[in-house]
Amino acid sequence: MRNALVRGRPRETDDGRLLVPTSVVEPMGSGRPGDALRVIRGTKRATARYLAPRDLPRPRVQWAAFRALARSA
Repeated sequence: MRNALVRGRPRETDDGRLLVPTSVVEPMGSGRPGDALRVIRGTKRATARYLAPRDLPRPRVQWAAFRALARSA
């Protein structure tokens, strides 16, 4: 699993909008499996902390919509 958070500023160009990066945050640490598990567990806990006081159910992932989006890309 690899991902990164890119922060930046949007800029208008002749072709549309462009993101001009100002920083990149790599949340997975060293890329070891333990780092990925730690992020996943932390995210699940943060989600539970957000949903519980609002009495909201955990949303279901719309896998069919994601697959359709991936196919169209």
